[in-house]
Amino acid sequence: MVLSLEADAREEVTIGEIEQRAAVSRAFARKLAHTLAQKGWLQRVGQGRYLVNPARHGPDSIADSDPLRLGAHLVAPYYFGYATAAELLGLLPQASRTYYIVSPVRSGFRAVHAAQFRLVHVRPASFFGMEPLTRRGEQLTISDPERTVLDCLQRPEFSGGLGGVVRILESAGRRLRWGRLEAYLERLGQRSLALRLGFLAEKVELRPAPPRRWVDRARARRSEPYVPLGPPKEFGRRGPRDERWHVIGNVPDSLLLAEVDLR
Repeated sequence: MVLSLEADAREEVTIGEIEQRAAVSRAFARKLAHTLAQKGWLQRVGQGRYLVNPARHGPDSIADSDPLRLGAHLVAPYYFGYATAAELLGLLPQASRTYYIVSPVRSGFRAVHAAQFRLVHVRPASFFGMEPLTRRGEQLTISDPERTVLDCLQRPEFSGGLGGVVRILESAGRRLRWGRLEAYLERLGQRSLALRLGFLAEKVELRPAPPRRWVDRARARRSEPYVPLGPPKEFGRRGPRDERWHVIGNVPDSLLLAEVDLR
């Protein structure tokens, strides 16, 4: 069974496929899958779904310990996002013990995966901005630099806090395509993201600076309300008000700029 799956370059197999390949009953296919999982040849990743462990591990196969390979098979469609994408893009040092998986599908992970993976559900209309990445021969899908910056700014708790967000933004610098960023912001329809992004880009003196045309279109209009930089539940709603971006600086600079070097 394992050699047959490897010969067909199969990464995943279902109970139904085991039933067909082995020409056995559904009950025996379940038993076979359970036995192969016990022996380490398969890893259960969902209801009736198994990840195939490579035969190159030898006759005493062990479960694949690469969490990215496992995470790539937990739900579909998906992309690795937030701190996980930032680490894979080289925007953050590898530090997070949680792997963030973004998907428009609501799928509960098995208890064995819950401590290692965090599923972040998004609306289908907001599921965009990803790119392929090959890592150690494994094909992964991750958020691109622009979507990574916006995701992290939207949910800093998944990105090492606002200090981590600032570091990600500064590291992304020259890789950011501002036309794509603007298109993403329009599709997400969250005006506060543009205001906070512009404020932070000027705060850290991002290099290269955002294009003037983007700044002129993105900065606050007189009628727009002020938005807090950090989550009000954590930082409150008080702080200096930036007239240019209509952002309330409710996060202390000591925390916000702890991981960057100001020019």
